[in-house]
Amino acid sequence: MTILEAPATLVLQLKRFEFGHYGLGGKITKMITFQEKLDLQPFMYKADSRVVYDLYGVLVHSGHTTVVPWEVEETEALLQKRDILMMREGGKKMKRPSDHDLEYDQGKTKKRKKKRNPTPDLNRAFFKKVGEGGDNRVGAGADGRIRWAKPNGFAGRDKASRHNGGFSRKFGRGGRGGDAYSRERTATKVLDAKLTSDRSEVLSTEIALTFLPENGPYLNSPEIHLESLERERTIPLPDVLYEQYDCAFSDEFEVFDDQDQVIVSVGLVKPLPGVFLDEINHLLVVATPIEIILVAVAHKEEKGVSNLNLYRTAITIASDNISMTSIVGSANGRIFMCGSNGRLYELQYQADEGWFTRKCRIIDLTVTTYSMFIPTFLNLSEEDPIQKIVVDVSRNILYALTERSNISLYYLGDDGKGFKFKERQTDIFSQAQKWLEGYNMYPHPYLDPRNFHIVGIHVIPVSESSIVHLMAVSSSGYRLFFACHKQSYQNQQKLATKEPTFFQLVFVRPPPQNRERMRLHESSYANGTLLSSNAINDDSDSVTCFSIDRVTSSELFGFEKIEGKTWSICEKARRRSPTCAEDYMIEESFVKRNIVLTNAGITVFNIRRPIDILLLLLNSTYSSGNWPMGFKYASSNVISWAQRLYFEIGGKPSLRQENSQQRVLDNGPLGRPLTSNEYDLSGRHEGLALYLARLLAPLWKETLVKKVPGLSKGVGKGLGWKTSQNVLGSIADSLAILNKLLDDTPSLTAPPSPNEIDYSSIGTSQSVGEKEAWQEEKASMRNLHALIKRVIEGINFIMLLMDFKFLSLADTFVPCFQKVFDTEVHGSLEDKLVKYLLEESFESLVTLNIGIDLGRQIFTKIIQVKIKQDSGVSEICDLAQNRCPSFCCAEDVLLYKGMECLSKAKSENGQLGRRLLSESLNLFLNILPTLSFDKIVELVYSYTSGFAHQDAITLVLSFAQSEDPSCAGFAYLEAGRPANDHRESQFSIRQKCYQLVKSVILSVELPAAEESVADAREVDKFRESLINYGLGFDDKLFHYFIFDWFMEERLYDRLLKLNSRYLEDFLAFEPIAFERINLLWKFYVHQEAFMKAAQVLNAMASSKIYGIPFIQRLELLQLAVANARSATVTVADHDFFRELEDKRDVALVQMEIVAAVSKMNGVLPADDVLFDSLLTISDLFLHYAKPLNLHEICLLIFHTADNKDRHLISQTWLKIIKEGTSSSDKLLLLEETIKNLGMKYAADANVFPLAFICTQLETQMFQNPFLRTAAGGDFSNDGISWVIRIMRFIGVSFTKLFEIYYDMSETRNPPWNTATGEQFITAKLTYLISEWCKSVETSLVERTRFPAKSVDDALCKLLLSSGATSGGSSTGGISQQQAQIKELKELQDKVRKTFL
Repeated sequence: MTILEAPATLVLQLKRFEFGHYGLGGKITKMITFQEKLDLQPFMYKADSRVVYDLYGVLVHSGHTTVVPWEVEETEALLQKRDILMMREGGKKMKRPSDHDLEYDQGKTKKRKKKRNPTPDLNRAFFKKVGEGGDNRVGAGADGRIRWAKPNGFAGRDKASRHNGGFSRKFGRGGRGGDAYSRERTATKVLDAKLTSDRSEVLSTEIALTFLPENGPYLNSPEIHLESLERERTIPLPDVLYEQYDCAFSDEFEVFDDQDQVIVSVGLVKPLPGVFLDEINHLLVVATPIEIILVAVAHKEEKGVSNLNLYRTAITIASDNISMTSIVGSANGRIFMCGSNGRLYELQYQADEGWFTRKCRIIDLTVTTYSMFIPTFLNLSEEDPIQKIVVDVSRNILYALTERSNISLYYLGDDGKGFKFKERQTDIFSQAQKWLEGYNMYPHPYLDPRNFHIVGIHVIPVSESSIVHLMAVSSSGYRLFFACHKQSYQNQQKLATKEPTFFQLVFVRPPPQNRERMRLHESSYANGTLLSSNAINDDSDSVTCFSIDRVTSSELFGFEKIEGKTWSICEKARRRSPTCAEDYMIEESFVKRNIVLTNAGITVFNIRRPIDILLLLLNSTYSSGNWPMGFKYASSNVISWAQRLYFEIGGKPSLRQENSQQRVLDNGPLGRPLTSNEYDLSGRHEGLALYLARLLAPLWKETLVKKVPGLSKGVGKGLGWKTSQNVLGSIADSLAILNKLLDDTPSLTAPPSPNEIDYSSIGTSQSVGEKEAWQEEKASMRNLHALIKRVIEGINFIMLLMDFKFLSLADTFVPCFQKVFDTEVHGSLEDKLVKYLLEESFESLVTLNIGIDLGRQIFTKIIQVKIKQDSGVSEICDLAQNRCPSFCCAEDVLLYKGMECLSKAKSENGQLGRRLLSESLNLFLNILPTLSFDKIVELVYSYTSGFAHQDAITLVLSFAQSEDPSCAGFAYLEAGRPANDHRESQFSIRQKCYQLVKSVILSVELPAAEESVADAREVDKFRESLINYGLGFDDKLFHYFIFDWFMEERLYDRLLKLNSRYLEDFLAFEPIAFERINLLWKFYVHQEAFMKAAQVLNAMASSKIYGIPFIQRLELLQLAVANARSATVTVADHDFFRELEDKRDVALVQMEIVAAVSKMNGVLPADDVLFDSLLTISDLFLHYAKPLNLHEICLLIFHTADNKDRHLISQTWLKIIKEGTSSSDKLLLLEETIKNLGMKYAADANVFPLAFICTQLETQMFQNPFLRTAAGGDFSNDGISWVIRIMRFIGVSFTKLFEIYYDMSETRNPPWNTATGEQFITAKLTYLISEWCKSVETSLVERTRFPAKSVDDALCKLLLSSGATSGGSSTGGISQQQAQIKELKELQDKVRKTFL
């Protein structure tokens, strides 16, 4: 494969991972090196020269397989090298980011989870095409370290960006858009993050494998008050246990003694569906050496009182002297047992006996084909018997641990009803050894094959980890993590019940090395905490605890010595699963407890709550006098101590130093991602956020109401408030205290004081980062403060609804939700309201648009109900404004007062009614920014129903202006309505307002029964007055809307009569439609701006947009010329006027061509541009007149264009004459043609060359004798006078003709250089002079102008010439010549006698 074309920027991506034999992903550790200069020529398809790239940047990926961070020296070297490479033109230096990774894929920044101690894994290199040279190297070493030698890029880690954007949608009636709730929404993200991280069920195994190094340290405090494991009490065996059990655990204590056998094991499992009554929650499987008994367990808790009952069932089965040592159940009620013979069994039962099945039976799941023929009493044992079994109910998997520390995996099917052996791990020690060797952790002092023994296996549910699925605990303290699914990017919830693809050891956690070798023999795992019993000696154990600390990302290790040998360990079941750590912190019953059963009794261990550790720490520190310097407490009040600690040693925010991390923000210019620093906020901020999250946890994500069975149907019927008023009140009180604390302590939200800044670092990047960190924390604290205020308002609003009994009155409130819910969605408004109340959380009520909008609509309806009940609106509004101003602010009060005035005005007449209308309008105008369009529609309807149409128009147009104060809507229209433009929303709301004004105007009408011509005229007159009233507002877009309305209705004459200063702009607004521009010139005529009208008409005629025919264009030009002549032409308009006339003249020429072409059928197509466009004079000549031999039009073009090309003109005339003299039939037509052309162009010597025309005509007459006959006969007839008669008809003077013919005679050019030719031209002159004399004799004026002397001289020359030529003539010729001489002499005598 070769490269066809070298790109400007070359991106190479290196595959750095592979899948091993067991399907696990692994990193490729092969060293890969490449030069800083890369020549692509050897890989090109065709390349004549070198194609050299310079290394421009390196993008890396952080993975959990990277273990070694960069050294500081390498980082500084990279920064220095990068600064040199990032210099640009003029020495300008780009902004220098700190070390970070940016993964940029198709313009989107990918978000990744933060990792601990990442080493960059080289993924992608960028090369930029430059010159040649260089051999510096960059490579990835086998140890996971990136090796650099003067690299040209930068690397680091990618961070998830945070975007704290506001929202711009209006909140129904009273909410403004923009960033009204941006602070609360930003704080909500902080709160949600704290809630998520603080949930007790999202724990440790995932964190352990993500953060903890394989051989990382264990944290173990020597101080008793910092120990997380606390012994609560020990209850001795045997009698004291029975006596104190109920009191110790505060639960119902029930005894089952309906059997007399020795119980070897019990198991609590789920019952099969449909077999027992619904009250039976669990089954207690009691195994004895003789039989197995099922005991039904019914547990019910009501109002804090627990009820527990045990019932022996009729389901029993003999165990055939096999003791079941381990009993577990699946999620769907299946029961699996492990026998003392090391075999795996399933206990199956049903409600009734069947034809071929018993009511209860035991199935041997490990049976083989041959063993079915062996009698059961032989009781054969397995070579590697099973000792323990566990069921992963979240993945439908059963694990079995054998005596030789082997683990088998069985799959129960997607539905949990199957049973299939998948895989068996047989040499776990060797796998652990190999795994530890890969991390240089072997040999390990506690890992020995001689004493390697697995004592317990524990399922890690899906809720805790998607990477590992099973944990095995060895006797020496090793924890071995196994996976049964390959790590995948799929949804782990969907992958959970899929069939396992493999079974492999993926992680090993060694025990602490600073302690003696452990000898574990019992273990229990729950919620990320492992409790195990370590044998100290033959008589006593110690309880060892392993737990993940989520704050420090370290593993806590603790131990406690107990009396006796451990039999079993379990976690005490809680009444309900806690949702967050607040449950642990508030109620004693939610303290996490673990019970250890030994041969000496029961020992109860508690996991200390944070509040317990804090109190112990405060009391211990104060009593020992170890307070930090400067702390002197006179009071023993722990609360005041804690408060002072919070403020004085709460820490300070700082720039995160770990690998100089930055977070990726939105894309910057040229597609480059922008970044900003990551900060570690102070303990003050984190503590406040955590406390707020825990305080709101019972309410924040909970729905507002719940279903209450047994109540009547209806919106409010069958519903009850989910959170009691007492709980809401207690939360509100705590929030009020917290709010007061923040109000009284402005330093928490104010900018940092000078004392809080470390001036020793001024001038460094750290000082800048510290300042930004302070700003980040203060902004976050302000956001949290705003959220606290908003939550207090929300709680008060819910309590207000409780006081007003909203749920019982909700049916009457349904119509107000028409504005909240989407009416296009299927379902009634009642269903939508119920659905919202049952599904939406308290969070959505106080932070989302629909929640705020819903609350305000509810409160509005309450006010309306109270108005109908004649209750005081002011008192209710004042109460709501004090308790929940977001749901009833000052603007709401004004709105309700305005609505009240408007309602009263409808029932009043005269001055009082008008005053109430005016007062209501003023109130509404003062709160326009808080009103929604729906509310405006409602108010407009009220005004129009009271015949206050002008007030309605004022309200709507004022609202449109308040929605778009910067007139962005008109700017959007001017820009051509571009797609995805932010101004489109302003334009849309204005259009909606204008449509509303239009509906107000059209609402003026008479009832059908009262219609008449006079009344209709009154209606039209009133509508016109409303239109003029609206045009009185300086709203250009509204004026345009009215103009468009008139244009759509084709009311052109009425449009031109409107009194608006924007009408001219509208008619000239681009793109200009033909209808509008056609009105524009009429508008100018109406305004007597004739020159502007001429300019518009000229533009219309010349435009190629409208597609009008040529005839109409010519008419427009004629109108333009007429208007221009009517105008007072200034110096500036003179050139335009001349150009306009020239264009008109050219159009007239085109008209002649169109007329001529129309007579030629099929010469030009119907869609030719000649018929619909104005062409230039050159186009007319070159493309039409000349090719189509339109010679007369060619002369017209020459005349119009003032062309002086004599040759071209002469050739045109020559063609005209030759065509006319080609036959005698055309001579008459030629005569008419010359007469017409002469009448047009006689004054234009260029277009009508008289001498040339006469010469060519006489030449044709001389050379074609047949023409003489057609023209009037031979020389003795009128044929001689044909040309002269034509010229005289045109108006050519005798003097001019005499000069032309005499010149022809004198020059003797062919054909006049022959005797015949001379004789022919002499005859022409004789006739011309004779006619000249006749005309002169009748006019005294002409006699005085007659050039007698010149004529006499010419006759003399003609006589001499005739005499000279007479000698060579024949007899006939002599006779003709003599006659001609005689005529000349007679003519000469006449001239002399008459004029000389």
